[in-house]
Amino acid sequence: MRKIDAVALPDNLVHEQLQDRVAVVIDILRATTTIVNAMEQGAKNIVPVASVDSARILAQDNPDSILCGERGGIKPEGFILGNSPFEYSRKVVDGKSCILTTTNGTRALRMSEDAAQVVVGSLRNLDALCDWIKTDGRNVVLVCSGTDRRVSLEDCIGAGLIIDRLGYAATDSAALMYHAMHSAVNRFDGVRFAIESSSHAKRLINLGFAQDVQFACEIGVSLTVPLFDSGVGEIHLD
Repeated sequence: MRKIDAVALPDNLVHEQLQDRVAVVIDILRATTTIVNAMEQGAKNIVPVASVDSARILAQDNPDSILCGERGGIKPEGFILGNSPFEYSRKVVDGKSCILTTTNGTRALRMSEDAAQVVVGSLRNLDALCDWIKTDGRNVVLVCSGTDRRVSLEDCIGAGLIIDRLGYAATDSAALMYHAMHSAVNRFDGVRFAIESSSHAKRLINLGFAQDVQFACEIGVSLTVPLFDSGVGEIHLD
């Protein structure tokens, strides 16, 4: 039987958890949700980078690219797009390379590079993601991005939903996320309300991004499964 593992923060990863496995990076609010939408809207690829300065340097060398991202939830000076999925419309990103840096999600992608394959996970592509994983057939590790290097409830809920859908043999860490997801969803009477109860969601709502939170809570509405090719440093579609 296939196995599934999970970490609440990318800092908790050890090499053995990535070796010969599919790593699913989860940053519900908002990087992986935004990446899924950007690719769905026709982006050529997405290049995740660790820092704002690195993104700016890379954009200078690639004049046809779009500089995208956030720090503290806010678009840095000189960036074309922030980290709101609504900014990534087909009119803006179709055929474009998006250079993206975010506080949490792009860091988690880079820290998962040693996996056999890195996949971008969100609630919006949950069904397509799980179908892709089952077809691939390898064991899985779920990498929750967290918020400012602290555990995020919304990412753990996303991980728990993936564990529930796949039905793989779970490690203790994965089982804890599965049970945490069920507890939160039952307590708040639904996935969306459970996620909106998280400190990160409340912060985004206070910043004026309530619509982003609602968008991120829609389950299974996208067929897009972005893959991160660490060899070339790009996210693309299979």
